[in-house]
Amino acid sequence: MTIELTGELEELIVLQEVADETQAEVDRVHGALRTLPNLTDEQNRAWRDVWEDARVPWEELEDALTYHAETNGLDRDELRAAVRRAVGHAGTSAAG
Repeated sequence: MTIELTGELEELIVLQEVADETQAEVDRVHGALRTLPNLTDEQNRAWRDVWEDARVPWEELEDALTYHAETNGLDRDELRAAVRRAVGHAGTSAAG
């Protein structure tokens, strides 16, 4: 499948990059906290805040993928795979 949505693809690439950065932050905080036997209230709040903040770019990406796929008559999974390939996700297939 060839994706011919230059402007839309650029928008989706930016959203994917933001989602990737957010995921990296979630992974970083999780890695730092998971080794602790007990979390303080402050650490629990930090984890909750990182997770809640991460949901926004993830949801924006998902909504944009759905919108552009439906609007342009594209398969959503194939569009997602094209975006992920464009930002350098290795081994990305239409299945995700």
